[in-house]
Amino acid sequence: MISNTIFLTYTIMSFLSLQAITLVLMVLRHNESGNTKLMKATRNFVIVSLVLGLFYYISFYRELVLGHFAYGRFSRGLDAVIFYAMGYSWVKLIDATIDSPNPKLVKWRKCAPKVFTCLMILSAAAYMFLLNDYYATDHAWEEVTVVILEGILGITVVVFTLAYMLLSFGDLADGMSRAYIIIVSILMNFNNLWNNVIVCFVFIKIVSPTILSSKLYGVTSVLILIINLLTVIYIYKKDFSPFFFGPKEMRPRPLSEEEVVDMIAESHRLTERERSVLALAYQGLTNPDIAEKLFISRHTVKRHMHNIFEKLDVSTRVEMIRLIQSQITLEEKENVRTEENH
Repeated sequence: MISNTIFLTYTIMSFLSLQAITLVLMVLRHNESGNTKLMKATRNFVIVSLVLGLFYYISFYRELVLGHFAYGRFSRGLDAVIFYAMGYSWVKLIDATIDSPNPKLVKWRKCAPKVFTCLMILSAAAYMFLLNDYYATDHAWEEVTVVILEGILGITVVVFTLAYMLLSFGDLADGMSRAYIIIVSILMNFNNLWNNVIVCFVFIKIVSPTILSSKLYGVTSVLILIINLLTVIYIYKKDFSPFFFGPKEMRPRPLSEEEVVDMIAESHRLTERERSVLALAYQGLTNPDIAEKLFISRHTVKRHMHNIFEKLDVSTRVEMIRLIQSQITLEEKENVRTEENH
């Protein structure tokens, strides 16, 4: 019963991956889809997710229906690589979503492809040449080698995920993207570490290497199903709904001052705290008032204002206020033009 449930979960997961890929490809073809780099990174992530889902879908089918338990070298190599290819594609998706200008990320961006490629090649080689068709070994050193590689790869995904988040997360003002990155990062890293533990259990004979006899593999199906579902929802809410509901279908309404501030904060890559300071400064609060309102020091407010002026390319509060007001006026004119088209 559990095996059939897991099989069904992988089936749904694969369909979700296909849906996500379809959404991304349609958005990429739309001329006003927005961040093409982000959508391409999302496309790569869901493609790898689809490959993972199909691999285990076929594996379950072979064991549950056909009764075949042996896996050739190609299958074992793909099994070794696919989880970490998904981890790498997730790291690239985080980078594309935040798109942080932090100079400290330059080294991480340069070494990420090399590090992941080398480790995945080593892991694939170990699975292909140190293990037999039944994921067993003849020598203890072969088992130790595979376990060590699994541990290194699992930790590598965690380290790179944390590095990108810690170095760039402050540059992301979009709350929905923040929630998506945090939740999926937790699920992704737990899934990788979970599979590392299963590999160790297989070699110390606690768990059988076959999917049929080990229900622990079902955890991956549930986690990836949730990840794919969240990705489909995120793509739809973030980039896909305008594809269906363009200006002709929408009833225009004037943007509020808060929405304009949010838009300016996102377009100029203000941090969440800088956005709060900008909103209060636009309301006419002085630096001491802002400090008291946000429970921070006056020096911190001054530093945030300096950063805001630089990012908005203004030199005074007056220019900053004019920038926001001009954006509000521009939005109002656009709404009037849209109403006339109706």
